[in-house]
Amino acid sequence: MAEEMLKVNEFEHGMDGPYHVHKSFQQLYGPETNYSYRADSADEILGDNKKLIDMIMDHYQVQCPRLAALDNYMKARNDGIYNDDSRRIEKERADHRVAHNFAKVINVFDVGYNTGVPIKKVSDIDQVNEIIKEYDDANDIEALDSELWRDMKKYGRAYELQYRNEKDQDRSVISNVFETFVCYGTDVERTPLFAVRYPRYHIGTQERVKVYVYTDTEVIIYKSCQMAALKLEEEDREHHEWGEVPVTEYSPDRYRMGGYEDVIPQIDAYDAAQSDTANYMTDLNEATLVITGDLNLQKYTVKELLEMKKANLLLLSSGINPDGSREQTDAKYVYKQYDVTGAEAYKDRLQKDIHKISMVPDLTDEAFAGTQSGEAMKYKLFGFQQIAKSGQRGFKKGLMRRYRLLMNIKNFVNEADNTDLGNLTITYTPNLPKAILEELKALVDAGMEISQETLMSLASFIEDIKAEMERIQKEKEESQNDIVMRRMFGGAEDGQSDVLEGTGSGAEET
Repeated sequence: MAEEMLKVNEFEHGMDGPYHVHKSFQQLYGPETNYSYRADSADEILGDNKKLIDMIMDHYQVQCPRLAALDNYMKARNDGIYNDDSRRIEKERADHRVAHNFAKVINVFDVGYNTGVPIKKVSDIDQVNEIIKEYDDANDIEALDSELWRDMKKYGRAYELQYRNEKDQDRSVISNVFETFVCYGTDVERTPLFAVRYPRYHIGTQERVKVYVYTDTEVIIYKSCQMAALKLEEEDREHHEWGEVPVTEYSPDRYRMGGYEDVIPQIDAYDAAQSDTANYMTDLNEATLVITGDLNLQKYTVKELLEMKKANLLLLSSGINPDGSREQTDAKYVYKQYDVTGAEAYKDRLQKDIHKISMVPDLTDEAFAGTQSGEAMKYKLFGFQQIAKSGQRGFKKGLMRRYRLLMNIKNFVNEADNTDLGNLTITYTPNLPKAILEELKALVDAGMEISQETLMSLASFIEDIKAEMERIQKEKEESQNDIVMRRMFGGAEDGQSDVLEGTGSGAEET
């Protein structure tokens, strides 16, 4: 059973010919590969090592193969094209395997749109803002948020582990989806009961594993052992004060589907079509030359005829015409006919379907760019924005839990004044090109006044706005001092010298 679940691809062959039916991603990985683990209580599972081992092995054998397949498509190692061992029945024919990285295009656009501009977290309590800023700076949260979003939209889930290190510094790290899962309660709120992290490593050819279980009060550490013969022998327990299970799962919605998971069949079809095109072009260059006519084939041995076939040369003896004469000698190339127009239209339709179903616009499409206005481009992104909103809501739940745990431990160690998050607001800013000049002109024409600080924030070459404003103020003060000095010691400004000289002449005459 385990070997069957670990198989990435299967093929069925017809009995009447060389045709085969390729199983789609959805056929290979059913609902059981994406279930959330649940229990009545933590003790129900943690009190019985066999139940915990069964849960870990189910994740390893049933859920990880789906995650591995999703990861492969992100890295252009598309299973649908590379694992089909029977695409070409004739071994002497070309067998190109061309994978197209649509998954990466979809994922990169999604990550850049939602996290390209850092996510803003602002509370109405100043101390909370200070704690969050210090925590974010220490953990490079901008990069962490981006990687969490990448995993969430790649696998349909992402995991963050929070801990306090030996220097009493609070840390957040991403936890590998291939070795992490959370078990939830059966209550309607789906309270996290415990989380499991089982990092695997190799010593030679032997795969070993070390299991960590995180509850709401402690971390249970088990001794390392072989993955193939998993057994749990407790090694240590460490108490923590995060107040809850310190592992947070991020998911875009309750279905926990990857951002490109539902278009994998279309990607497979496009890979197959492009591969067939490449095979056709290669086979055309190696077309068989057929020579027919009054040929004496008896002088050739079987071995020589086979060598001719390998060299793409085929000799055929001519027959007798109805009038009793022998057929004339003829030579021509034989190759499979290819419907270029139909094949290209098919591939174009597949490519459009991939972008239409994923709702990620094709940035290479001439109709998308051009001289369209910003408002027109927004309408082209309308479908994607609906998906983005759903993902943002799911990600926000994880962020709120992260900072709730942070305040729990800060209050415990007296680094906060027993406060909660207050009114914490999470704000996403889409990372899109903006027609700033048009927008500014419309606002100014409408009578709106805009401060210099706001205008400076729009300039890409100004990194520190406050420092720039201080330099401007300093230059104004120096300029004002220069005017005063020139007036006091005769160095009047241009435009004022004539007035001063005229006053002086008048005084002398008087």
